[in-house]
Amino acid sequence: MTINFNLPKFSYNLPWFMFDIDNKQLITSPTIPSEIRDQKDVILAETPIVGQNYDSIIYGGGGNRKISFTIPIMKRNNSVGNVLLLKQFDNLRNRSVGLTNIFSSQFTPNPKVLYYWGTGSVPLIYWVKKCDFSHQEYWTNELGNPQYTMVDIELWLDETSPLYKAEEIYRKFASLAGMVTGTLDTIQSQRLNQRVF
Repeated sequence: MTINFNLPKFSYNLPWFMFDIDNKQLITSPTIPSEIRDQKDVILAETPIVGQNYDSIIYGGGGNRKISFTIPIMKRNNSVGNVLLLKQFDNLRNRSVGLTNIFSSQFTPNPKVLYYWGTGSVPLIYWVKKCDFSHQEYWTNELGNPQYTMVDIELWLDETSPLYKAEEIYRKFASLAGMVTGTLDTIQSQRLNQRVF
């Protein structure tokens, strides 16, 4: 009996992207991010109890999931360089006003993005915590505009979003499927090893 969770091969690669929800803009690039760092603190505390030979460990909760990566934004030309692409990222560094509220002084929070590329999760909503630019030396055009910029991004998961519930369900089912495939792969590997010897 063989259980196969492999999907059919696709004739394309999904490009890197994220969706700026508040400014209603799709941000995409032909280049892809560097290593995507995906971290979540698990908070444990040691509690000394007199008379024991150890400290009891108490779970204090979980931190926010944080996704971070650096993506190169390149556009070689002699007019605007990569400025048009950078302005999409620049929207993530400022309060979200959209196109209609541009003259409003009313407070609005930092933008949120819909993101999932390269993380193995369902699409989730993240707060934009960091969006820093590093314009590369000698990559400016005749008008002084940058042509090659490293954009350093950090996203913090919004666990109040309804999409997060979908991720919790997906995590449970995918981990069960992972257990089944991992067990079957291990059994198959053992059988192959026995045939070799």
